[in-house]
Amino acid sequence: MSSYGERVFAVSEVNTLARELIEGEFATVAILGEVSNLREHSSGHVYFKLKDARAQLSAVCFRGDARLVDFELEDGMQLVARGRLTVYEAQGQYQLVARSLEPAGRGDLERAFRLLVAKLQAEGLFDESRKRSLPVFPRGVAVVTSPTGAAIRDILSTLRRRFPCVAVLFVPVQVQGDAAPGQIVRALDALSARDDVDVVIVGRGGGSVEDLWAFNDEEVARAIRRCAHPVISAVGHESDVTIADFVADVRAATPTMAAEIAVPVLADVVARIARMERSLATGARDRVELAGRRVASLLRSYALGQVRGRIEQSMQRVDHAADRLVRGAHMLLRDRATLLDAASARLGGLSPREVLRRGYSVCVDPATGRLVASEAGAVGAGRVHITFQDGAVSATVEGAVRAQGGKA
Repeated sequence: MSSYGERVFAVSEVNTLARELIEGEFATVAILGEVSNLREHSSGHVYFKLKDARAQLSAVCFRGDARLVDFELEDGMQLVARGRLTVYEAQGQYQLVARSLEPAGRGDLERAFRLLVAKLQAEGLFDESRKRSLPVFPRGVAVVTSPTGAAIRDILSTLRRRFPCVAVLFVPVQVQGDAAPGQIVRALDALSARDDVDVVIVGRGGGSVEDLWAFNDEEVARAIRRCAHPVISAVGHESDVTIADFVADVRAATPTMAAEIAVPVLADVVARIARMERSLATGARDRVELAGRRVASLLRSYALGQVRGRIEQSMQRVDHAADRLVRGAHMLLRDRATLLDAASARLGGLSPREVLRRGYSVCVDPATGRLVASEAGAVGAGRVHITFQDGAVSATVEGAVRAQGGKA
C-alpha cells in the first residue's frame, strides 16, 4: 500500500486520489438496495439514494442512461443498479454512477422466461405447422380478459363496428397476480367445450414485465395450445412479447388489432357479394354472346344452309337458356343476400349488448370476477357489480327478498 507520509495535500488533490482509487477497484459493480430521496432534475439526470438496514449510498443516473429505463422509479422500491463507484470531487461525495437500472427480481424473471421458451420450443408448442387458420366468418368470438381494463372496451367496440352480427361471449378473469394464471386456464378449458365459439381472444392491456407475467405461465401456454378453437393472443402493446404470443395461433400487437383480425368488415363483405353478382352476370352475358357469334358464323356456311331451320331452333334454345341462366343467377344471389340479412338480424339479437338493451343486467362478484347467477351467490358475495346497457353500478346485498317483498 502506498504511504504518503507527512505530505500535505490540497482538498481537491485528496478527492482526486480517492476517486482514482475507488474507480480503479469498482469500475463495474451491481448494487441492490431500496430507493429513497428520488429526484429527477430538470436536466434529465436522476438523483437518488440506495439504502439497506444499516447504510445508504448516493447515486446518480445521467440523462442518456435514464432515458433507457422502461419502468417508473419510485421511493421504496427495491432496485438493482449497475455502474461504477466514484467520488464527486466538488463535494467529496462518494457515489454510484448508475448505467442501468432494473427492479429487483427482474433478472430472475428473464432467466425463467428464457428457460421456459427453450423448454416449450423443444416440445414443438411454437411450431408453425400447429398453428390453425382463423374462420373467415366467425359465428361467435370469446374474449378472455379483465372486466375492468381498457382491453375489453376496445375489443367490444371494434367488433361491433366491424361485424355487428357476430355473437360475443365475454369471460371475465384476473390478468395479473397469483390467481390470474389459474383463472385464464380454466376459462380456456371451459371454452373448448362450447360449439357456439369459433375463435378466442385472450389478453390484456399494457403494463410492466411483472404485470404481464401471467401470460408467461407454463400452464397458460399449454391451455392455449390445447384449446379446441383458434386463439388470438393480444397482450400489452406492440413492443411487449410473451410466451402466450409464441404459442397462440395468431399474435395481435394490441387488443384492438385482435378484434380487427378476428372478424371481417361487414360492409366489405356486402360489397364483395355485389362485385361477384356483377361479374357472374357479365360472364354469363359474354358466354351467350360468344355462342351467338359462333352460331351466326355457322349459319353463313354453305354446308349448313340446308339445316338452317334446325340451327335457328338451336339459337332459340340458346336464348331461352341464357335468359334462364341470368334469371337463376339473380335469384340465387338474392336468396343468398336474404339469408345473410336474416342471419345478421338473428345474430345481432343474440348480442349481449342487445340483451342488456331489453332491460336485463349482468351481475358480477367484484372479488372473484365471476358472474352471480343465483340468490345465494349474491347474498354470499355481499357486494356486487351490476352492468346495465348504459353503464354499471356497485351494490351492497342486504339479504334475500321473498316474493311478497319481505326479507328472508
